[in-house]
Amino acid sequence: MSGKFILVNEHKSTNIWQRVLAGIARIPTFWLSIWILVVPLLLLLPTIRMFPYPASGSQFSDLTITHYPNAVFLKDSITTWREIPLWSSTILSGYPFAANPLSGLWYPFGWIALFTPLPLGFNLLAGLHLIWGGLGMYKLLKVEGLSHAAALFAGIAFTLLPKFFAHYGAGHLTLLFAVPWTPWLLWSQRSGMKPRDESRALRIPPGLILAIIFMADIRWGAFAFVLWWAYSAVQRQRNWGKLFLNLSIQTGLALLLAAPLLVPLVEFSGLSTRSMLGTNDVLLYSLPLLNLFGVIFPNTRGNHEWVLYSGGIVFLLAVVGFLGSRLRRNTLFWTGITLVSVIIALGTQIPGSERLAELPFISMLRVPSRALFLTGLSLAALAGYGVETIVRRSEKNQIKRINILLYIVLIFSVLLTIGLYLLEGDLPGGILWGTAALILGVFWIIAGVNGKLPLKIWLPGIFLVAVLDLAVIDVNSFQVKSAENVFTEREAVAQYISAQPGEFRTYSPSYSIPQQTAVRYGIQMADGVDPMQISKYTEFMDEASGVPREGYSVTVPPFANGDPGKDNIGYSPNAEKLGLLNVGYLVADYEISADGLIHEKQIGEVHIYKNEYQMPRSWVKVEDTELDTGIVPATILENSPNRMRLSAVGPGILTVSEVFYPGWRVEVSGRERKLSIANGLFMAVELDPGLQEIEFSFRPKSITIGIFLFSMGLMGLSLNFWLQNKRSFRK
Repeated sequence: MSGKFILVNEHKSTNIWQRVLAGIARIPTFWLSIWILVVPLLLLLPTIRMFPYPASGSQFSDLTITHYPNAVFLKDSITTWREIPLWSSTILSGYPFAANPLSGLWYPFGWIALFTPLPLGFNLLAGLHLIWGGLGMYKLLKVEGLSHAAALFAGIAFTLLPKFFAHYGAGHLTLLFAVPWTPWLLWSQRSGMKPRDESRALRIPPGLILAIIFMADIRWGAFAFVLWWAYSAVQRQRNWGKLFLNLSIQTGLALLLAAPLLVPLVEFSGLSTRSMLGTNDVLLYSLPLLNLFGVIFPNTRGNHEWVLYSGGIVFLLAVVGFLGSRLRRNTLFWTGITLVSVIIALGTQIPGSERLAELPFISMLRVPSRALFLTGLSLAALAGYGVETIVRRSEKNQIKRINILLYIVLIFSVLLTIGLYLLEGDLPGGILWGTAALILGVFWIIAGVNGKLPLKIWLPGIFLVAVLDLAVIDVNSFQVKSAENVFTEREAVAQYISAQPGEFRTYSPSYSIPQQTAVRYGIQMADGVDPMQISKYTEFMDEASGVPREGYSVTVPPFANGDPGKDNIGYSPNAEKLGLLNVGYLVADYEISADGLIHEKQIGEVHIYKNEYQMPRSWVKVEDTELDTGIVPATILENSPNRMRLSAVGPGILTVSEVFYPGWRVEVSGRERKLSIANGLFMAVELDPGLQEIEFSFRPKSITIGIFLFSMGLMGLSLNFWLQNKRSFRK
């Protein structure tokens, strides 16, 4: 009896070990191969503690100008004041922080960077988002019916897209957060269209992912929204009425979930210079026609907005996918997206684009060449279909067409390279690299199409060549600066300014104190760099700075030629108007002669001037006299991001040198009073006789409405999630 029992247990034990071994044997098929998507993070690891900058040699990056200062301000507000900042006085004499899409306040995954040293957190998040995007591309093409190898190739082509790394160098962090969510948006729509199977996999509502994209970067949200609707229409498996209803519900869900950003942003947009964009501003950085050659020749030193290169191998496989795939609906869709996105990117090169740019919705967007992210996405998808075509072995007539077209591409690129050499006598490295990649790619792909190599050799080879091609271009698409160099830029000037007594702002007509340095030393500035500015403030600053403004500018004051150190040398500021902004010091890279400015010190090439006309941050005008008489400074008791408490003696008009904006409220001795506008810009309130305590607080209704709509969105999301997954829950 005992012997039989032992034999039975040995038999069960053997079965268990067989299953374990079988499971281990299956691991390389998926998990070991899927780890290739980690390559982007590996490329960033050597410089992960540094700040990225454009490979073109530009001295400026959005990461240091905008994202780093915003993150530091957000973190300091939480740790110092125990509150989430809705208003910021760091630049532009104050602006609605919660309504600014670049604040990073509403994108939940961006908060991870706050708990890590910077810029390490930024770079880590950028790499993780690229990996996430590659995995999403893999999942999308798997649900479209491609094999593991083909879908994985599309994933690696997307995650290593050189345009990602070029914009990484430009510091466009929000784009790197938003774009990788795009394949997940399409995946959620496509997987929701498939019949319910027996699996327990949960379905994610597309509205949730679209909301995440909106909160990461609202500008990319517009592109993602249009792509999602187009993709859903092409892939529809129900009548048009039901499809439209479903898309409308999901769009409404996305708008509700993103309402905490969208509602304040709509309010801010109407009051900002963004509403004044002209046609030239909207079509800025349209893709030049000659840059279409960038699809086969990489240009790592050019404008990051014009990067079109998706890899020589990727382009060739996209051609194969278009010619040979059996899934024509899918390949035609991705081909159409490729063509349409390139046409959009060409902008001013397309007749009639000026009229389109005047339409209400489109006029709020800038830089049509951002559509090239869609080009990279669609070429990666087509490349996956190209791999699938070769793996499944095409028919003879298809093989013939593929061979002919590949040879045509090869001959064209070689002849073009030779012609450029004969004309110029020299060739840029990008052209040589692109030609070499195409030559190698053509012969390797032809070997695969014609069955000259076994798949177990051909597949690893095509991955290796593609990764090598893209990785080399990626690491050359940006340069880096050490954190020490970035943090110490004009540090001596910032140290001197921050050591001066009193509460005051600074102004610079030459960006002499970089914003990342200013925020580290707690310096508040009247100038600033940000795409959204309050219109009334820019009008005031036109007179205060003396610098004329022609059209839209992302800087205050504007820099006509993009050279802050020289552009505004010929203009004299109005020290008295700057004084109303509580500007106590003016710093410039050159000498300034203006009434009321006293040269106090020179540090390096930076000149520091004291403003004799500086007004207090808040004051009471006790009678209707000139500004230099009858002025009594108010005592600041507390000055936090969303609140300012003051003590002042009335009667008179209390004025605070803070930009008037909807959402500011004032209480005098505990009773709410009506705010008025002083000097066309500042907050003011009338005081009764005697010593009084005044509290200004920023509590905009737009935030309250946004949070309310968000709560409704959460309820809708819960209901939607339950309805889509109730069968899985019951199991």
